[in-house]
Parts: sequence; structure tokens; C-alpha cells
Amino acid sequence: MTLTDNRVLDWSTAPVVAHDHAPIADFLATTKGLAGRKFAADSRDIAEVLSSSYSGAAVVVRDESGLVRGYAALHEPHGLEPELLGDFVFSPDTPPHVIDNIVDDSIRRFRIEAAAIPGAFLRVIIGTDQQAAIEALQKRGGRTEAEFIRTRKPLHDEDVEALAAAASPGIEILSWSEVVDRGLSEDVRRLQFDTFQEHFGNMSKTPEVWESHLKSRSFAPDFSIAAYDVEQGVIGYVLGSVFTAGVGDSEERSAHTDYIGVRGDQRKRGLGELLLRKIWLAALRRGVNVASLGTDINNKSNAHLLYRRLGYVAVEEQYSFRIDHQDTTE
Repeated sequence: MTLTDNRVLDWSTAPVVAHDHAPIADFLATTKGLAGRKFAADSRDIAEVLSSSYSGAAVVVRDESGLVRGYAALHEPHGLEPELLGDFVFSPDTPPHVIDNIVDDSIRRFRIEAAAIPGAFLRVIIGTDQQAAIEALQKRGGRTEAEFIRTRKPLHDEDVEALAAAASPGIEILSWSEVVDRGLSEDVRRLQFDTFQEHFGNMSKTPEVWESHLKSRSFAPDFSIAAYDVEQGVIGYVLGSVFTAGVGDSEERSAHTDYIGVRGDQRKRGLGELLLRKIWLAALRRGVNVASLGTDINNKSNAHLLYRRLGYVAVEEQYSFRIDHQDTTE
């Protein structure tokens, strides 16, 4: 990344190095007004999140006192599509010109890397808390691909005994340890691949991406399960994480559903609802009193209607912006 030395007001940017991981974690853990995250605010998670970025393409932003006020990264392609992901996370008081320069540098680096990748495009999934970055992307041709909502559901009023008793005839709900013990992880992956082909973006997991996901610190086995039929095998699943929103006394952690799917010929029999109820049960048994999930509002399955019926309420908006390489060539 070609770095701009943003010295106006004595704010500055520099490439992220290992000793920046802990201050970035502190920034996430203490800064009000940021969207939530699916990884912990500690240096190990920051190191993992930024490990897939191009060399020199992760930058840290500091104010005049040297305090970390944000970071940005451009990540290498990973998966089926020639997709380069961009991250932009800044405190609400970061000067807009600083953000604009960083976004510009990221897009310049994208242009350089994309030249060797047929069909390359930049994708940035970003919340409305980062309005200055959104405006910088739009100014440079970023177009909206999709809109997402994060929803949450308080679990205080759920009956643990009723959740434990919830069942479907002939269906066994397996914990993630049972999935692994029975050698069914690949079966879950194949079903995830099939069910998410109809969803937005590059979300179906190849074997390589699957193994990376399971080993990542954002994957939560406690909130991951599968629905198993003795004759038909794995027919449904949930893959989860722990979502953290807010800071200090207002910090909230929820059992977050990243992926949920039911085999096409097994839908309309309540399996999606059963799987979510078992996630609520797992959350309550672990002292977590909130469940959450994100959904594409234009999803063909209209899954958001189920989530709304079950008590999930929208709390956060995100958008996906895309810039194709041919749109950035000069």
C-alpha cells in the first residue's frame, strides 16, 4: 500500500506491525460508536484477522497523542472468487480527510494487485457507523451490492426445559463434538456449500476454506450444531460465533448464527426453527442471554420473516460495496 503521511492535526498512518495488535485490540474494546464484531478484542484475534492482508496493506491510524483511532486492511483472495476484501474501522472522531486518504490508498493497492487476477474485484462490507469511509468508497465508484441487517433476540424469557424438549420426529440434533466424533464434518461442509450457493457473495465453503474456518478463532463450536437423520444423514446445520457489541458496562456478547441451512427437500418442516431453538438452549446453558444473526434482506428464501416471527429484532445495518478492477483502471 502506498501510504499517505496524514500529518494534518498530527494524525498519522503506518503499516501494522506485531506490537500494534494489542493497541488495536484496546481501541476496539474501548471505543464507543463502533459496530460489533465476531472476534475478541485481544491481540491474538487481531493478528489472525490481519494475517490474510497483503504485505504492508494493513495500516493503523493514530491521533496526535499516539492513541490508536482505527485501522484498515486489504486482504488477499481466498475461496472461489477473485475477491479482495477491504476493512475500514475508524473511531467516530477520525477526521474525514484522513479516512478519505486511507480509502484512496487501499483502492490504489487493490488496482496494483488486481492487475494479475482475472476478474478481480474489491468488496467492502461496512456498517453505517463508518459513514466517512462509505462516502470515500462511493466517491471512487463503489456501488452497493447488498444490504444486511444484524438482529438480536433476548433469551431471558425462554424456557430451558421447553427448549431441551423441542424435537422433530426421526431427527437427532448433534453438538459439534458429536459431528466431529461421527466423522460428519465434511457432510456439513457439503451441505453448507450447497445451501449458500443461492446466497449473496462468496460464502459457500470449499474444503480449504472450510478447514480455515474451523481453525479460526471466530468459529464457536459451542454454538454450532447439525440435524441428523439416520437414513438421510446431515439435513441441517448451524455454524456460530460469539458476537460482541458495545464497550464497557454496555458490552454485550451473543450466540451468533453465522450460517444456517436446511437441505432443500427437507424445508418447510420446521427444522430451521428447531435448530435456532437449540442454539438458544446452548447459549443459556453457557450463561449467554442473547442470540443474534445477520441476514441479507434480499435473500430469496425470505429467512428474515422466520427470524422476525421468532423474536429477532434488527439492530444494525451493513452494506456491501463493490469496485471491479475494470472500473478502476486509468
